[in-house]
Amino acid sequence: IDRDIVGAITGRSEDVRLATGMMTGTDMLSLSAEINVVNLIGFLKKIYAKYISDDYKERFGWIDNIKRVRDKRYIDMLDEQLFQLIKNESPKVWMAVPEVIDWENLSGFKYYGKDLLNDIDINKVVNSFRDGLCGIEQLKSKTISAIREDNGEIYRSWTAYRCIYAEVDYGGSVYCINGGKWFCVDKDFVDIINTDYEKVPVSVMSFIPYSSSYGKESEYTKELVNSDTNKFLLMDAKSISHGGGHSKIELCDAITVNGEYIHIKKYTGSSVLSHLFNQALVSAELVIEDREFVKKANDIIKQQTDNPEFIIQDENLPTVILAIITKSDKPRPEIPFFSKIALRYAFQKLSAYNCKVFIKNIKTSEDGDEK
Repeated sequence: IDRDIVGAITGRSEDVRLATGMMTGTDMLSLSAEINVVNLIGFLKKIYAKYISDDYKERFGWIDNIKRVRDKRYIDMLDEQLFQLIKNESPKVWMAVPEVIDWENLSGFKYYGKDLLNDIDINKVVNSFRDGLCGIEQLKSKTISAIREDNGEIYRSWTAYRCIYAEVDYGGSVYCINGGKWFCVDKDFVDIINTDYEKVPVSVMSFIPYSSSYGKESEYTKELVNSDTNKFLLMDAKSISHGGGHSKIELCDAITVNGEYIHIKKYTGSSVLSHLFNQALVSAELVIEDREFVKKANDIIKQQTDNPEFIIQDENLPTVILAIITKSDKPRPEIPFFSKIALRYAFQKLSAYNCKVFIKNIKTSEDGDEK
């Protein structure tokens, strides 16, 4: 209940005199009731009284943790705050792909002249405007295109505004923009999430540096494994068919002789990191609870190496390392608020199994970014 943004609610009214059957609410309320010209005004008054009531907070107060901002006047004010943060080069604003995409078939992005770039960089986006950034509307009309590697055509396109992630303190409240939408976040909830994120220990494991010379995430992972083949074993793209149907699960990107499951992801938006955290959670849960999955995983491990130290042992709980490639110099990666929520959930679940979970920042260099 603390990791989802509620878009709609469906249920039955406790007051059968108000409505019968199921009722659904989003921006509008849909229900069935016996209404005529005589009782219409009284019915609408009852509905409005329910709308302004705080009774829901007794059992569903958590729904107020994150609320979508829909008032255009408020959105305009928040956009102005965002514009000022961008102009001041605030670290609370950055840009990333707003959805999960196929990175293996991506050659780069176009938004800065004819250059093909490895990433969406907010400074380059700002500099792409001939007369500089004069207002948020410019970002709402500017297109950022992801280019396919196999044929050089456009894979996906978004407005620059939709690629912005930011956290804004305004009017005593905390707001986040994610995928082009503004959300108001309860301040106490923000404090809880940030405090819990700081409690996730940082791994002391050494990782080779990441640079833009790595065309793909998978190339970096292979290089990491090759840096010490006695310690690391490559598991990236070694999917395990499990669970029926077309279900395929990746154990991790690399496993160590000490039973550490390393999941590596370049930060490209909260949706991608949330997917990474949930993927790590599913993998670890299967290792702990599903012997058939462990057998399949060990079969793949045996195909890669003769070293028995890499074999998953029944008595050993997995140690999960979430390594995130960012531009930050800090040991703990700087990630969006919504990603912290997803991480908190995964961390709590794995901690309940007595699994050790670590976070790790891998700094990326932007040298030679242009291709």
